Amino acid sequence: MSFLAPLLLVGLAGLLVPVAIHLIGRRRARVVRFAALDFLIATKRRTARRFQLRERLLLVVRVLLCVALPLALAKPFTSCESKGPLIARGPQAAVLVIDDSFSAGYRLDGRTLLGRATDEAARLLTLLGPEAEVAVVRASEGAVHPTELSREHLRLRDQLASMSPTARPADLDRALARAAQLLAGSSHTRRTIYLLSPLTRGALRGGEPPWGEDGPRLEILDVREGAALPNLAVVRLSVEPDPGAGSRGIAALAEIANHSPLPAPGVTVSLRIAGQIIARGQLDLAPGETKRKRFLATLPPGRRSAEIAVELTADALPADDRRHAMAQLRDEIRVLLVDGDPHAARHDDELFYVEAALRPGDRAETGTAVTTITPDDLDEVEIDQHDVVVLANVAALPAEDVQRLTAWVKAGGGLLVAPGDRVDPAAYERTMLPLLPQSLRDPIDTAWGAAPDERASRALHLTKWEADHPIFAPFARDAPGLAEASFTKIVLLGPTTDTDDRKVLARFTNGAAALVEARKGDGRLLLFASTLDRDWNDLPIHPGFLPLIQESVRHLARRRVEGATASLVVGQGTSLPTLDMRKLEVRGPERTGAVFEGARIEGRRAVRFTGTDAPGVYRVVGTDRTGATRDRDELAFAVNLDPRGSDLSAAPADLLPGSGNDGAGPSRSSERRVELWHAIAAALLVLLLIESLLIQRAR
Repeated sequence: MSFLAPLLLVGLAGLLVPVAIHLIGRRRARVVRFAALDFLIATKRRTARRFQLRERLLLVVRVLLCVALPLALAKPFTSCESKGPLIARGPQAAVLVIDDSFSAGYRLDGRTLLGRATDEAARLLTLLGPEAEVAVVRASEGAVHPTELSREHLRLRDQLASMSPTARPADLDRALARAAQLLAGSSHTRRTIYLLSPLTRGALRGGEPPWGEDGPRLEILDVREGAALPNLAVVRLSVEPDPGAGSRGIAALAEIANHSPLPAPGVTVSLRIAGQIIARGQLDLAPGETKRKRFLATLPPGRRSAEIAVELTADALPADDRRHAMAQLRDEIRVLLVDGDPHAARHDDELFYVEAALRPGDRAETGTAVTTITPDDLDEVEIDQHDVVVLANVAALPAEDVQRLTAWVKAGGGLLVAPGDRVDPAAYERTMLPLLPQSLRDPIDTAWGAAPDERASRALHLTKWEADHPIFAPFARDAPGLAEASFTKIVLLGPTTDTDDRKVLARFTNGAAALVEARKGDGRLLLFASTLDRDWNDLPIHPGFLPLIQESVRHLARRRVEGATASLVVGQGTSLPTLDMRKLEVRGPERTGAVFEGARIEGRRAVRFTGTDAPGVYRVVGTDRTGATRDRDELAFAVNLDPRGSDLSAAPADLLPGSGNDGAGPSRSSERRVELWHAIAAALLVLLLIESLLIQRAR
């Protein structure tokens, strides 16, 4: 123990004063000689003993008073080892970065990690003092961040008290970057970022911190306090038809991960369909192991779609113990492929890559029934028995076939036309215009006359595609599987034809239209300005070709891909076809959703929904032109947690960001001064009260 003012300990000599007063001023009993007073003498002796005890107590209290007064004035203190940063009060700028991801809902020793973080943040707010300018930044992915620092500490406390785990994973890199921006605008020389997080592996991506050596000091407080956070999670779920179980059979394939250094024997996995548990199974998982569990079931009678969920027995993090999907009965699409340039060698055939895309691996259960014919066989085929017709490098058809195809399209059919060397634009101009959204012009060869090493630089590429259109729903915004394809020959397009709602869905880098869509009656037309084989481009060998063909066929057939949205995670948007509806209402879990009507849907082929803030199944209700309203089961989709947030293992030390000017690393132990004179001063008041009571009783 040490003292801030040790010279004041001289006052301890004052403890001799009450001793002297006690010895000098103590009362002596007077001797009264009187006979026959034995009873009074005995009573006097008992009173003397009680008085003697009170006098001694009063002596002890006064001695303690004389000791406490100089000790309090000398301000004694001691020091102790304390975890966490050493915080000084006064004017300063600070940002509290709180990890509010769904992993922060993990319960450790009866409390959530977020509860630990907010309690510690409230304590830091008190230690910083009212002169500190503070901001609270949430670290969940996509969180809305504050725009300035504030001294309204009561408002910040309310913000901390109302904070709850979101359904998104943590993005500490983005949160720290925003904290650095807030502190960069402060005039205070003392600037600190306090990071309160369990520091999970998926929350940090590593890299350089968003500040230099003169940046803010970073203090890291690990709310897990070094404890292991074992966690079981359903990290993936897919549903597909099961032909072996009949027309209503489905197969649900779930992946269960054990993010723990300990084995997990006998893990119970349940399959729930339309809210009812219909199957259970068990898995034995080794440390860090991921296993698959396959369930076979059938959809309830009378239903074409149902919500599927695979769940585990709730553990310390129940948020990721369930995963959702939508199961729908497959509607087979009947596709008629008209091959304008057939070859005996399969790889040279005009439709080789299209057939492979529609039936990859020649699997019959892909939901597409493919029939391939030549143009000469077209008059012998009942077109009404097909949903989609593809004309690939087909020379101009006779007028009778064109009339038949036109009537079929107007009745609701879907037609895809792709040119090639056998296509004569002049002949198409004479007979094929009813089947085209735009007329054709002569092709251009960008590689004509180029040296072999110049061909790649002269090639065209796809660009400016309609990302919100259902055809491009499986692709990311940059879509490398499409953008990297090279086109050396394309057909230029002329004036528009007698069609409705013509729209260019994609263009080439020279500005020419690459994919054009139009409506004709109740049907749809698609015109691709290059070949569907490798004669004019190398698109068929790029990964974007298969989803492009499959989505185009489904769009023409007015079908939605089963499981197309099964991989949606919280915060990810999706494109919903309007289906010529006057109004679409999306109804999600926890009263989330959106309504598209009026200008938001009028004249659009698809709308973009981004309000996927909660996991679960989102259903769509449509209102048609007649005012009739019904559930559009084919548009329902499932949203799940990002599996990255389920791995709660500690992040490696090299991923932890460094501090700007005061070292780096997690919260460290420090010597903290503990003031003792406050307690001594309080004891002094208590002793004064006791002395007054003793004196009062002595009178």
